[in-house]
Amino acid sequence: MAAASPATPLVWIALGLGAATLLAWLILRPGAQASWPRIGFGIALLAFCAALVLQLAADLGSGASTLHLRLSRGINPAPVASLRTMVACYLAALAAAGWGAWKLLRPRGREG
Repeated sequence: MAAASPATPLVWIALGLGAATLLAWLILRPGAQASWPRIGFGIALLAFCAALVLQLAADLGSGASTLHLRLSRGINPAPVASLRTMVACYLAALAAAGWGAWKLLRPRGREG
C-alpha cells in the first residue's frame, strides 16, 4: 500500500470548505453584496495553495512526484512526465489558485 501524501488532509479541508460554502450559498441565497461566500471560497483556495506547496516540497525532497502525469493517451501512451514538467504543472496550478484567492479575498472598491 502506498503512503498517503502529506498534502491530503489540506486538500480535504479545502474541499470541505468549498463544499460547505457552496451548500450554504445554495440554501441561503445571499445578496450580491454579501462577503461571506467570497471569503469562504477564498479561504478554500488558500488551503488548496498550501496543499500544493506542501506537496511540491515533498516531491522535490524525494526527487519523484506522486502525480503520475502522462501527456498523451492511446495505443502507445507516452511515459510519465519528468519532474521538471511536474514542477511546471504544480507552479501553474499554484499561480491559478493564488490568483483566484487574491481576487476573492481582496477588498472590494467603493464606488461613489
